[in-house]
Parts: sequence; C-alpha cells; structure tokens
Amino acid sequence: MTKKLNTDAITSELAESAFFRRPKPEQPETSKPTPLPENQIVQEKQAEQSTPERENARSPVRPNGKRIITRNSFETYEDQMDSLRKLSLQEKMEGKIGSMSQMVREAIDDYLKKRAPSK
Repeated sequence: MTKKLNTDAITSELAESAFFRRPKPEQPETSKPTPLPENQIVQEKQAEQSTPERENARSPVRPNGKRIITRNSFETYEDQMDSLRKLSLQEKMEGKIGSMSQMVREAIDDYLKKRAPSK
C-alpha cells in the first residue's frame, strides 16, 4: 500500500499564504480616484526626488542621470569598520540617513580625485 499526498489540502493551505496569492483581475475604474492623505503625497514626492547618495557628476552620464551602484567585497581593518559603525549610529541618532555605504563611496570619490593625474 502506498501513501498518497493530499494535494488538495496543501493547495488550499498555500492559497491563503501571501506568497501564493493570485492577483485579482483588474477592474475598469468607474469612480473618481480618492485623494491621497497629505503624508502619503509628501512621501511620494520625496521618492520622486533623487537621493544625493545615488547621484554624482563624476561618472559618465546615464540615461536617467544617476550613477549605477554595484556591490563589491573589499577587506577593511576592524578599527575602520568600528569607526564607520559609530559614525553611522551618530548620524542616525541625529535623524540623518547614516549610510556606511554612502560614506565609503564618498571616501572613494575623494581618494580618486586626490590621485587623478594633474592636467
């Protein structure tokens, strides 16, 4: 005698999961759109504005005017990372972004400007 998997029960269980929900078909909009709350409008405007950490005039011009961020692995000293973490935490406590990645990108830009051949 072989055991059979109860696929109906599993399918029913998975249908309730957020990962397996099927999108509802779009319905034509017949009513007026509801106005957004003021805080959501502000958030959307902020999202539309470019973030300074992703923009810099140093690299070639892209179609959207932004530099492309890539992920790389570099070795650093422990004391450097400790200092970065402290600076990041301090900035976050001041209500700023506190992005260690942004700090490193800025440091690399400064280093490259310093090492650029003089014209």
